[in-house]
Amino acid sequence: MSTIQPERANNPQERFRNFWHAFRLLGIGLLFVGICSIILLFPVIPTPDIYDLSLGDIAPEDIEAPREITYVSVIDTNQARLAAAQTVEDVFTQPDPRVGRQQVLKARQVMDFINDVRLDSYADDALKETYLAEITALDLTPEAMAYLIHLPASQFNLVENEVVSLIEDVMSNTVREGYIEEVTSQLELQISPDMPEELIPLTLQIARQLIIPNSLLNIVETEAARDAAMVAVPDIRHTYQQGEIVIRAGERVDERGLEALNALGLATDAITWKDVASAILLSLLSGCLLAVFLVLFGNEWLEQPLRLLLLVGVTLGFVFLAQIMVPAQGILAYLLPAAALILTLNTLVSIEYAVLAAIVYAILVGYLSNGSLAIAAYSAITSMFAAGALRRTSRLNAFFLAGLAAAAGGIATLLVFQLPAQTDPGFLAQFILIALMNGLLSAGIALVLLFVIGSLTGITTSLKLIDLMRPDHPLQRQLQQEALGTYQHTLSVANIAEAVAEAVGADTLLTRVGTLYHDIGKTSNPGFFVENRTEGSGDPHEGLSPLSSAKIILSHVTDGVDLARRKRLPPRVIDFIKEHHGTMPAIFFLHKAREEAAEAGAALDEQAFYYEGPTPQSPETAILMLTDGCESAARANKPSSSAEIEALVTRIVQQRLDLGQLDDSGLTLTQIKIIKESIVRTLKGMYHPRVRYPTDQPAARLSPGAQGALSGGPSEEAVEGMVVQEAGKKVGSAPEQPELEPALTEPESTSQHPPESQK
Repeated sequence: MSTIQPERANNPQERFRNFWHAFRLLGIGLLFVGICSIILLFPVIPTPDIYDLSLGDIAPEDIEAPREITYVSVIDTNQARLAAAQTVEDVFTQPDPRVGRQQVLKARQVMDFINDVRLDSYADDALKETYLAEITALDLTPEAMAYLIHLPASQFNLVENEVVSLIEDVMSNTVREGYIEEVTSQLELQISPDMPEELIPLTLQIARQLIIPNSLLNIVETEAARDAAMVAVPDIRHTYQQGEIVIRAGERVDERGLEALNALGLATDAITWKDVASAILLSLLSGCLLAVFLVLFGNEWLEQPLRLLLLVGVTLGFVFLAQIMVPAQGILAYLLPAAALILTLNTLVSIEYAVLAAIVYAILVGYLSNGSLAIAAYSAITSMFAAGALRRTSRLNAFFLAGLAAAAGGIATLLVFQLPAQTDPGFLAQFILIALMNGLLSAGIALVLLFVIGSLTGITTSLKLIDLMRPDHPLQRQLQQEALGTYQHTLSVANIAEAVAEAVGADTLLTRVGTLYHDIGKTSNPGFFVENRTEGSGDPHEGLSPLSSAKIILSHVTDGVDLARRKRLPPRVIDFIKEHHGTMPAIFFLHKAREEAAEAGAALDEQAFYYEGPTPQSPETAILMLTDGCESAARANKPSSSAEIEALVTRIVQQRLDLGQLDDSGLTLTQIKIIKESIVRTLKGMYHPRVRYPTDQPAARLSPGAQGALSGGPSEEAVEGMVVQEAGKKVGSAPEQPELEPALTEPESTSQHPPESQK
């Protein structure tokens, strides 16, 4: 493998195919996002009674609420929260004593400097005023500076001492940032009563400028306290009952009235870039959620872009339907058949994908309903109940039961949201009836969708398989009328295969239907197959060469495929026809041709004696291969004990494994073991010992050769024993095959054609 992968990776055609495939998947994803965004943004059906009103306009008539609604008033809520924030006082730091000491020291330094300027005998008054103007801590008026210069020393000392004393007193207390004026306005009350009246204004002018805050505003804690106060205010909700007047005729539309109209969907609202961004983001998130699941668990859908496009189309169709039914939020919103989408996806993809889609769809429905939790929950719960109830889809009534489950979930959801607000039994009964109608409508729509999808696209839906399982289907009727033995064999194999599929977790419905049609090609030449011959009838293979007989036997596969395609059977069912023999040989005629070629000394083209295949590509077709071989061998040999059945099944399964027939089936060794056990258990029930009545006489046991002669060919046990040896000769590994009993390696000379199991 390591030598092949780089070559493929470097192959330009392979790279182009990979690029084109990825480009198509990306295009489908973008298509989903684009169309979904458009649906979310632009209502298809305009809501009636829309009022084109703006702030300050006069209402032309009484505007009534079309339905009951409770909404959060953003205007009133914001106002209440702002009011709560304004009541929170500013948070300040603790007073810093260092600031007070620094200001007292600064006051002394300033007064000392002023005294030095006063005592400078070499400076005139103008120069002294210039010096005083250089003091950065003070902004003295010219009059104050002149007064200080000529103030007697005794009075200056009084001013100096009082200024320092005031600074000490004030700064020893709390001085908050932003409250300086309140503090300085009280300074005059703190001046000493012994201070001369004429010196008080100068003292106050100097002291006020030397007082600074020693407690600062803590912005972080203040904002946190205000935010906490705002958060503590609950949302203010307004409720309108259906028919209640929102705005009376002639009244001017204010902010609150316009808000109510928008909440009710009664006011035109221009689409903004925020609306566009919101719709695109929601569509992108929805698409990503669904795409991630398909990448991880649904590769078969990603490998088929056209089918993926169908999946996208169905989903968008239901989003479009929600856009029509949900925005009004009335009774119509609760009739939205969301469960129909989920039932369809459950059948087409898987229950896991359906549950995820139910969540995504509920989010989209909630968005379209302006955030209505009741409608979103109703959509999600009805969908999940329906998906959980649709476990087995082999019967049409499974969809009916799923619809009832959706109705039950819907009723419970409606009661949860309506009981607190409604006490009228008639009103509640109306909602219960709506939920019941929703469930039944969803089941019906899902069945119609599956029928249409299966008919137009060829996708193997459960509904199509249920239709094919009918005994009166034209192909089943043809098989009954033209190849009754083959039909009986098919029914036996179908019962075993269905039980095996259920044991290993495979698709039981697909397995049974595929088995019912795997041998329809035998209707072209039914008499050439031993199960369709009556006792005493002639052998149609007499007079034919081994190659001609082998071609007739092998052609039942190609004839079956052609017939199935003409009758428009699903591709998954046709796979059962092509793969149930894999690439195994028609061993009886190959052995006979070898004998004739050896006698004539001629070369033999053995490839003409092998089925074209392919080998089983799925667990279901592999189950058919194993159960088909085991049932044929058991019917031919009629084992009389459990040990014989177990040995027969083990041998046939091991032969298929040795021939590589199960390599591409996806089955694990554990599953193969379970398959063997299930086949053995079922065959024991089919071939259990019968009660011998007193009048019964034991039949004489025939020799293996006689048994082969009576059956028209070698026993299935003999044929199965030769498969490994013949396949080994084909691939050049015969020496490595286990040695077989002579009685099982040579067919009876009187045998002219193989039993049914060789086909």
